[in-house]
Amino acid sequence: MTQRDQGNKRLLGEVFREMIDRRGLRQKAVAERVKLTESSLSNILNGHSRPRQVTLSRLIRELDATREEQQRILAAYDHTEAAGLSERPSNPEDPIPPDEIERVERYMETKSMAITFQEDVEKILRSSGHAFEHPHRQGALICDFLIMGPPRVALECKFNVNRDWDRTTASVDLLRKHLGLEAVLVVVPYENDASKDAETRVAQHGGRIVVVAEVAHTLNGLMTGKEAD
Repeated sequence: MTQRDQGNKRLLGEVFREMIDRRGLRQKAVAERVKLTESSLSNILNGHSRPRQVTLSRLIRELDATREEQQRILAAYDHTEAAGLSERPSNPEDPIPPDEIERVERYMETKSMAITFQEDVEKILRSSGHAFEHPHRQGALICDFLIMGPPRVALECKFNVNRDWDRTTASVDLLRKHLGLEAVLVVVPYENDASKDAETRVAQHGGRIVVVAEVAHTLNGLMTGKEAD
């Protein structure tokens, strides 16, 4: 383990420790409020373990983190995940906390809607008559749909238009370069400010953001060499 990785692991604990000290709280009291043992909280603060997401949410809520503090916490949490720090193990005899059940229910609901959205895109492709692979894998790369063409076009379905546009842009760049594509269409259910803000960045890397209702029209324009309006 490099010194930098170890520093990243400790960063999250340092952020929480500073917040606790700044608020004049005792670690024992904070542990009770977030339903942890004092030793478990100590492991998090000392960089020996990474809190589960439900615990992370409780700490943020119970410490009444400011927006700036929340940003520091989430950035530090990403570092601990990238560095491979394990989560604090749970007691198998403990009941699943209600807020964890609620979080998973929201996740499953979003996942279900994302799958349904992808199925809707597949129906459009089938009705348009374009031959495609779903999904298409090449080594470590994968895209939701690949139209062999010519032109050769990949489609990536993005149900959540409010987040992860940097990752989407990087995906477009990788797919375009390594799959020999003419274009990458990022299919979204609707446009909003976030998707509009991302249009230029996505376009610079060979992609195009397309609402699902315009997929067939856009593909026809690409196939006939006529740009869609």
